[in-house]
Amino acid sequence: MEETDRDAGFATTLAKGLAVLEAFRPDRNVLSNGEIAAHTGLNRPTVARLTYTLTKLGYLKQEKSKFRLSWGALMLVNPLLADLKILHIARPSMQKLAQDLGGTVSIGVIEGANFVYLETSRVNENIWTSPDLGTIGPLVPAAIGHALCSLLTDQEYELKLQQMKQLRPDLWDKYHQSFLKGVANCKSEGFSVTRGEWIPGTHSAGVPLLRDKNGECFAMNCRVPIFRLSPNQIEEEVGPRLKSLAANVRNQLAFIMP
Repeated sequence: MEETDRDAGFATTLAKGLAVLEAFRPDRNVLSNGEIAAHTGLNRPTVARLTYTLTKLGYLKQEKSKFRLSWGALMLVNPLLADLKILHIARPSMQKLAQDLGGTVSIGVIEGANFVYLETSRVNENIWTSPDLGTIGPLVPAAIGHALCSLLTDQEYELKLQQMKQLRPDLWDKYHQSFLKGVANCKSEGFSVTRGEWIPGTHSAGVPLLRDKNGECFAMNCRVPIFRLSPNQIEEEVGPRLKSLAANVRNQLAFIMP
């Protein structure tokens, strides 16, 4: 039995409704009730009631027999992002670094065994898939995952390791050595790099940014196509420049939020 099934305070119907919303992703932004049921594990009659309700509330929009997220869903996100001064401060420097290197620069946070991107700057001519607001990826193989986990307390880190092993054993088995090394490098050198291990054709650098007063961890990464990089540029230039950018953002935040 799931632990939540034994929790008298757990609102199961609410959890199922949120699971329906979470079923939508950039690569599956239009879903039928049957497809939602397949992604969530809920039965179709339950899904049908939930999609009907969420449509009435303005969180989903129905298009014939399928659904997509409605703009009303943004109301849930706006209060969360509106007060994030870190994004306003970082944007100009992120855009400059992306333009200089011909890649993408992103800020992300931890969500379970994943990271979630809050902001991405990219070069205009970028033709390969670029991460953006709300994009989710696994912590284990990603440079930004190394950086985020390096900000955790010892106790949080041990719990996160167990969570990643349990939820994504396939990724843990394949990438855990580079993950552990990346976290150690973030603590000792200030950044971690990955060389095409997870996303072929690209190298990435990740740096810890800050841990706020609420315990939320923020990190940055820079992802660049290999053909735009010289052999050791990811370690010798990209990582140090991203580390410097993060330090600059922290300094500006300290100035306006002493």
